[in-house]
Formats: sequence, structure tokens, C-alpha cells
Amino acid sequence: MQLLNKQDEARRRQITTGNLWKTILILSIPLAIYETFNYLYAFIDLWLISGINTNFVTSVIFIDELRLAVTAFGGSIAAAGSVIVAKHFGSNDIDLAKRSAAQAILLAVIVSFGIVLVMVSFGTIILQFFGATPEIIDSGLSYYNIQMITTGLVAFNSVFIGIEKAKGNTKIILYANIIVMAIKLILSAVWVKVFGGGLFELSLSSMLAQLMLTFIGVYILLFYKKNSLKLNLSSFKIENSFMKEIFILAIPVFLGKFLFNMGKVFINGIALMYHYYVVAALGISGKIFGFFASVANVFHETEMAVISQNIGYRRLDRAIKSFYIAITYAAVVSVVGLIISWFIKDSMLNLLGNFDSEQRYVILEIYNYEQFSLVFSALISAISGLFIGFKKTKVVFWINIIRVVFLRLPVLWLMYTFLPGKNFRDVGFVMFFSNSLTTIIAGIIAIRFIYTLKTYGYQDLNYLKIE
Repeated sequence: MQLLNKQDEARRRQITTGNLWKTILILSIPLAIYETFNYLYAFIDLWLISGINTNFVTSVIFIDELRLAVTAFGGSIAAAGSVIVAKHFGSNDIDLAKRSAAQAILLAVIVSFGIVLVMVSFGTIILQFFGATPEIIDSGLSYYNIQMITTGLVAFNSVFIGIEKAKGNTKIILYANIIVMAIKLILSAVWVKVFGGGLFELSLSSMLAQLMLTFIGVYILLFYKKNSLKLNLSSFKIENSFMKEIFILAIPVFLGKFLFNMGKVFINGIALMYHYYVVAALGISGKIFGFFASVANVFHETEMAVISQNIGYRRLDRAIKSFYIAITYAAVVSVVGLIISWFIKDSMLNLLGNFDSEQRYVILEIYNYEQFSLVFSALISAISGLFIGFKKTKVVFWINIIRVVFLRLPVLWLMYTFLPGKNFRDVGFVMFFSNSLTTIIAGIIAIRFIYTLKTYGYQDLNYLKIE
């Protein structure tokens, strides 16, 4: 049996036997810093775009929802792969962990690049189908094409990051992404501010940054000798049993995320019928509180790995406790962020761009509703992390379906069709309504699930409170 190196063994022991409050916090801090950089470069992109033309913001946000729907597959494979790898890692079965990691990479790359080929080949038709205006297509088609190609790189990078999370090695994620973010920010600023570039150049800088992360990932996975899960080219042969396990676990997460983001694209199409700037207002509102949202949502990433490793270590009590800790951290950060964001929203809006009075009015009115998604989304993410960690990904699928397909799309359509006045604030209200009710429903499901775990156990594990 292959042995872990000292660093990986120390991380495994900390996750399976150490203080969980401290462990989850320590593992989450590098991820929080990483997400801060992600937020900063998205924030700066939006600032650069609004500096070119504030109307371009609508094009970017509309297309980015499609991009997120496509990247959902890579992210789902990463989540499924990391859970399986973490379980084998926690039980100290390194050979199985390596084989699972290789299959996750193969599956993500093959399917994601197939999806990218379709999305690029039929780009205009796809944009028209989801309600993009001629202005959005004219100004954003090149941006769309590059962003779709970039999702292929993101698929590989997501699995690489997921494997490192499964080991509890969040520091390497931070260091690698600092390099990537620096490249992205420098290229974006130089191309737009110095050479007068536009949306195409911004998307190209994202693609080159992700390509750098891909090079780093390939090096660590294939050539870095201190990597306990170091792979070789012979590892990348299809093994049906491993591929099937990852695929079955990932599909519900993918479908849930995909339909969630597709639902948002349809919602954007309806929102454009209310007011030309509502879609931009939703995106800008998210950027105002985006820093706190990024930090609050990292805890579910740590939570999944910690739950999976403790299941592998046969500690059901610690796996359940990990959820309590993660949702507590997420709630505290998101509530504090909600309060701070309210006081700084005007300053943030001034920083984001030179919006005219009408645009500013629409943004602030939408923000009054959208701000609460900071808390609701953080809680839903933590609850989703619980179910993914326990391989109950179908529950996550239904949570996403309930949130958009049942509580958002039909409600907005009914309000637009039957309510008089066509008030754009209806879009903000529907966001608040769907997020709040989904949080309550997901919370009830989680409480019931934990009761079942404590009463009947999980697989061959019984609930014994040891500490």
C-alpha cells in the first residue's frame, strides 16, 4: 500500500481527529482568500466594462449566466470526484484515491469539450433562443465564443482543485490562483486601459489565465514528486466502475446547477421585457455584496471534503458535526456581510461605474431585494455541502429545481403576464421569494436527514458520539 507524505498525513489526521472548528476554519481561509481574488477580478472586469460602455454590462451578465450553466458540468464532476477521493483518502486507501482522481479528470475533460464544441458552433442560435437582444449578440458574440472555449479549461481546473480540496491541501489552491489572478488582472488592465480593448480582450485574458492554471495543475498531478496522488499517463485509461460511480454521483448535481443557471438565463430574458437595465442591475447588486458572498460560500467546499474523509475514517459523528460548524460559519459571515454591504452600497456603486440616474435608480431598487440572497445562498450552499458529502446528490438536484423551476420562473412569468404595470421591482421580489422559501425547505430536509443519520446510521456506520 502506498504511504502518504508527511504533509498529507498531517492534514488527514487533523481532519479525522483534530478540533473540527479549528480545522474547517484553517482549511477555509486559503479558499476564502482565493475567492477574494476571484471576486476582485470579476469586480475589476465589471468596472472596466462599465468604463467602456455601461450598456455592455447587460451583455456580459447575460452571457455569463450561459457560461456558468456550461461550467456546471466540470464543477459537478469536481464535486463528485472530490467526495470519492476524500473518502478513499480518509480511509488511507491511496491507490483507490488515485484511480478515482484520474477518472474524474477524464470524464470532465471529454464531456466538457464536447459541450463547448456545440455551444460555439451554434452560438448565435443559442443566444437568440434564450432571449438575447440583437444588441447583446452584436456586442457580445466574440466574448461569448472565447468564454465558452475557456469553460473547457475550467473543467480540468475544477477537478484539479477538487482533488487538492479532497486532500485538505487548500494552500496550493491559493498559491496557484494568486498567480492566475495576477495574470488575469494585468492583462485585462493593460489591454483595456492602455490599448483600448473591449469585451473580446477581457475574455481572452480570462482564457490565458485559466490556461496558466491548467499548466500548473498538469505539473502537480503528473510531475510533482511530493504529491501523494501523483498520476502518470497510464492512469488515464477508462475504468467503467470508477467512471460510473463518479458519473452517477455528478449527474444530479450537474442537472441541478445546469437547470438553475438555465433558469436564470430565461429569467434574464423576461427581465429584459421589464426594463433594459434589470439584468445588469441583478449582476451589479451581486458585485456590491460579492466579497462577503464569496467568503461565506467557501465553507461548504471545506465541509464536503471533511465529511467525506471522516466517513472514510468511520466517524459519522464528526461528519455530521462538520455540517453544523460549516453552516454556523456561513451564517455569521453572510449576516455580517449583509449589514456592512448595506452601509457601503452607494460607495461601491460609485466605484463600479459612472451610471446615469435611471440606471442607478434601477440598481438600488433591485438591490433592496437581492441583498438577502447573500444569506440565503450561503445557507443553501452549506446544506448542499452536507448532502454532497454524504453522496445524496439527488437532494441537491431537487433543491436547485425547487429554487428556480418551481419558485422563480413560473412566479415571475405569472406576475409579468397578469399583474398590471409591469414594475421591474417584481424581478427583485421574485428573487427574494424563491431564495427565502428554498432556504426554509432545504433546512427542513436537512433536519430530517440528520435525524435519519442519527437514528439509522449511514451505510455500515452507526452514530456514536465519541467527542
